[in-house]
Formats: sequence, C-alpha cells, structure tokens
Amino acid sequence: MYKLIVFDLDNTLCELGRGITPENLALLRTLEDTGARIAICSGKPTYYLCGFMRQVGMKNPVLVGENGAVIQLGVDLPPKAYYVLPYSDAAKRSIRMLRAALDEVLPDLWYQPNVTGLTPFPRDTAQFDALTACVEKMRPKMEDVLIYLHSDCYDITPCGITKKSGLAFLGKLLDIAPQETICVGDGVNDYPMFEYAGHAVGVNVKEPHRVHHNCADTGEALRY
Repeated sequence: MYKLIVFDLDNTLCELGRGITPENLALLRTLEDTGARIAICSGKPTYYLCGFMRQVGMKNPVLVGENGAVIQLGVDLPPKAYYVLPYSDAAKRSIRMLRAALDEVLPDLWYQPNVTGLTPFPRDTAQFDALTACVEKMRPKMEDVLIYLHSDCYDITPCGITKKSGLAFLGKLLDIAPQETICVGDGVNDYPMFEYAGHAVGVNVKEPHRVHHNCADTGEALRY
C-alpha cells in the first residue's frame, strides 16, 4: 500500500497560473480518504503553496517548496512544523553574487520570495533575453548551484537540494519508505523525485527544459 502520494503543482495538478480543476480536487480528497498522506512538491515557496492549498479542503496536506528545500506540515500560519534543508556557504555566495549582477542589469526584475534559492521572473521577452545573458555570463563564476531554465523563469537552487532530497527528509520525518511513495510530475525538476519514489508517473511531458549544474559533488544523478 502506498502511504505517501506526491504531486507537482504547475502543469500537473493544474495549468500554469490556474487553479486546481474540480476533478483533481475530488481526486486529492479521495486519495486522502484512503489514509495516504498527500504532498505538493513544487518550485514555488511553501507560503504560496499554503495559500493555494487552503481552499482545497484537505485534512493535513504536506507542502514541499523551493524544489525540496523547505517543508511544511499543514496550511496553518505560523506553521506547526516547518523545516529548511541546510546548504553550503558556496551556494549562498553564488546566489548573492548572481542577485547583485541581475540588480545592476535589471533593477525592476521580479523575484519569487524564496527562503533559499533565487527565482527571477522576467516580465517580457526582452527581460528574458537580458536575464539569460546575465545568467550565462555569471554561470562559470558560480559554485555549488543548480540552474534550471523553465518556460517562464529561472530556478537557481543549491546543489544537494532537489525534490529527491526534500522527499527523503520527509520520508524519514513521517516514517514512510520510498517504496511506499508515489510521485507525479511533468518537468526536469521532477526527475529527482521520480528517482526517489517506489512508483513514478510523468504527465503532460513536453520538450524538456534545460538544467546546468555547478556542483562540487556531481554524484547525484540528474537528467539533462
């Protein structure tokens, strides 16, 4: 029996920027009624996921934000249980360095309010081009970070923090083994959690997005 069922959010449970459909809302509630814990694992911050999932009406959802970096149990604020995975000083320096470089080139660029990594969202094609040029220029100088290119943003996350590491932490916290876990997702940042799960389901899979790594230790398998 599967005890933990994990869903990516955008383009998995719902279309990008849209709410969860009534059919998927009913599915989540039905799955929770079987006794399984339901988790949302996303690149979005847990604060965003908290507001999003409050309307779903589930008993005790698990929120895994920032590609596995931050974990929250339930949707209460302040959270009853809240965890941030540790990451290296080198990654912190790289993220600060990239933010400073971007502030010079694009002072009005909008950033997702992360706890750990950096997620800039360009407002138009010109900003996206300038953002990409800056990231590519700075990439050789950055250490210990993963750089995900999505259709609407970049995710710059610390090496060693992925949806796989977040779910591994969660599994130990809830005493649920990988073999008792199902993961459902659509994108390249979901591949690590697919590797973790006893059963993985890919949905709406389109052209893969790019990911670069500037990691001191590249032992963990990632798909490109």
